[in-house]
Amino acid sequence: MDTCISQLNQQMQQHQLQAIVDSFASLSTIQQAMQLQHLYSSAQRMSVKYTYLQNIATRILTQHSLPTAIISQLNNTDQLSFFTPGLKFNHGFTQQNQQQQNVLHRLFSECSEAKLPFNYVRSLMLFESNENLLQALAQVNDIGLTPVASYIANNPAQHSLPKHEFSALLALMEVEFKQNQGNINTAAFLKALLTLSQTSPDKPLSDYKILLSGAYLRCKTEQVERYLVQHK
Repeated sequence: MDTCISQLNQQMQQHQLQAIVDSFASLSTIQQAMQLQHLYSSAQRMSVKYTYLQNIATRILTQHSLPTAIISQLNNTDQLSFFTPGLKFNHGFTQQNQQQQNVLHRLFSECSEAKLPFNYVRSLMLFESNENLLQALAQVNDIGLTPVASYIANNPAQHSLPKHEFSALLALMEVEFKQNQGNINTAAFLKALLTLSQTSPDKPLSDYKILLSGAYLRCKTEQVERYLVQHK
């Protein structure tokens, strides 16, 4: 067990909550990510301590920035829900890693069909009024994709979304469009979509994936299909 985890466990056993927060700054970004993930995994194992452990994570993120090393690890809504109270502070949602990904980029591009995040994120926007979350939805990564664009052009899932998730995704597209004043990096999106289609050359992208692409670019699906054919 890493010494930073041993230290965290000892501090929690002795209820040294402020010491946990204070010592967090002296850790490397990797160790900081390890401590936060340890709090999350412990909360998953011990549901009776969930709120207590979440409060510790929130206190840490209230006083310290989200470590960039953890961004690549947050890929499901359970993790996002656990850290959401803390992400509201210190621009947590818009914190970016070396690939300029924020937590939504990673979550959307790697989410499984069993745990889709769109309705949850839309609910956060509707009921939490978090400006930082709105900004995160409009941020682009190092290849010019927003979180929604990352889902469509990077996530290999080809099946249609449940109605409530589909509606939520369309709503997030609209929010992004307004945030970016209609500016979409069409070239970056199509390049990523083409790369996705080439991962299985014998299996073309589904009609549903093409439909989402057209909806995101606000163009006819025929234009998307034509681009993919022309650049095979």
